[in-house]
Amino acid sequence: MARTVTIVHPGALGDVLLSLPAIRALRASFPRQEFGLLAGDEVGKLLRACGEIERLFPLEGDSLASLLADRTSRSRGWAGQTFFEWLSRCDLAVCWMADPDGRLAGSLGDLGVDRIIVGSPLSADCQGAHQADRLMETLRGVVTTCRHEEKLKLPDKVLDAARARLEALGDWGKQPLAVIHPGSGSPHKCSEPALLAQAVTWLQANGAAPVLVGGPADDERLAEVSSRCAVPPPACRGLDLLSVAGLLAHGRLFLGHDSGLTHLAASLHPVPQEAPSVKPWYGLHIQTVALFGPTDCSRWAPRGPHVTVLSGAPCLCREQGRQTVQQCRDKPCLQIPAERLVLACQQGLQGAGGWCREQPTSGSAPCYAQ
Repeated sequence: MARTVTIVHPGALGDVLLSLPAIRALRASFPRQEFGLLAGDEVGKLLRACGEIERLFPLEGDSLASLLADRTSRSRGWAGQTFFEWLSRCDLAVCWMADPDGRLAGSLGDLGVDRIIVGSPLSADCQGAHQADRLMETLRGVVTTCRHEEKLKLPDKVLDAARARLEALGDWGKQPLAVIHPGSGSPHKCSEPALLAQAVTWLQANGAAPVLVGGPADDERLAEVSSRCAVPPPACRGLDLLSVAGLLAHGRLFLGHDSGLTHLAASLHPVPQEAPSVKPWYGLHIQTVALFGPTDCSRWAPRGPHVTVLSGAPCLCREQGRQTVQQCRDKPCLQIPAERLVLACQQGLQGAGGWCREQPTSGSAPCYAQ
């Protein structure tokens, strides 16, 4: 049977997507091995569908718990045995998490893994400015290349299902699609609904077709944005991650906050778009406008010349800790002038954009530093 490489990443969607360059670098260094990922079920299914991994061991199962248990407590159920058999053929295990007592590394060694790397990219030992670089640091001595530009390519059946869903919304296909995600993993990372509503209104008036997306936790914000629009845009709710990815891949523009969906949009290979009333467009990226506030965009923003990051005033709460961020009511770091957002959307639809390495101050132009 084939030898394997195992990656353990318990992070959220955006965190896992930031590890894609490192995962691809590992694949280049281990071209004959099959890759398995222990991560959240939805992001794991996404990466498996896109051919980034061969096997998924869902974080929601007992695989990680078994590794952190003592020998006598390890799961011997079918799932546990399957994972242990996989590890018995494992040439390398990379675990992007803390292991203060060494139990994780010890269990992997007991189960026959040849080489083990355990290191959290959040550790003070990592020196890189961007999270993707910090992940690569943990692989020193194992990989030498890092590829940022490759995009996730979704299966045709996912794209076809998304096309059918969009066609059911109305005259989709006659105008470039702009997908807007009003939510985030935290309400403290979200701009005012009125700001996004202004972007929706501008897009509608300038030949684009805005669509809102969101999960169950975003229902309130979706309603708040829609209620502020003279013509409420259609909204797609309650979809699984692969279905959302299919919608995003049909878009020319994505607008969101510091969220997993923003990272997903920036990571996807778009579907070529050509319609009678739309200028043919065969871009390599989905133009992504990301609104960052209390989070440091130089570390956490998606990378690429197709990404534009907008912020308000420099965040004064960040260095004082999460509690201070949560207590901030005015959120000046997310007070972004509507004209700046509209300009970013306009440039995105035209194919212009840039990755922001530093937080712009209020009133400055979007940052296009490469």
